[in-house]
Amino acid sequence: MFWERTIELSLDCFVCERVDRTTVLKWGAERAVCVSGRDDQHFTAARIAAFDVTSEEDRLMVKSVVDFWWAPFHDAKRGNPATPVSRWVRLHYGRFCPHKESSGKGSIQTNVQRPGPVHCGECKTRIATDAEAPSIRLLV
Repeated sequence: MFWERTIELSLDCFVCERVDRTTVLKWGAERAVCVSGRDDQHFTAARIAAFDVTSEEDRLMVKSVVDFWWAPFHDAKRGNPATPVSRWVRLHYGRFCPHKESSGKGSIQTNVQRPGPVHCGECKTRIATDAEAPSIRLLV
C-alpha cells in the first residue's frame, strides 16, 4: 500500500462564503479546488505544505501540513458562522494485491467506523486494516 498525495478536507470557503465545502488538495499544486456543487467548483487559497510518509513493519502512516487562508464570514445560504477548524478529512491510498497481481485505489476518512478491512478489488483478500481515524489539528 502507499499514500496518494491527494487530500480532501471539509473547509469553510471564504471565496464562495459557504461552510463545510469539500476542498481537494493535491501535492505540488499552489491552490486547491472547492467543490461547491455537483458541477460547480472554483479555486481557493489552500495547499499541501508538507507530506511525510512513515513505514513501519506493521503500519503505514502519513503526516501532512495544509496551509489555507481563512477569514470570518457567515454562510451565504444558511447563515451559519464559519470556523477555521476542519471537521472531516479523506486520505487516498493505492493498493496492490500479490494474489491477483492487481492494483486499485481507495480512501479512508474521519467519519467511518473502525477498525475496518481493506480488500483487494478482485479476489476480496484482506490486504490491510484501517485501524485508526485520521486526526486534524489546527496550528496557528
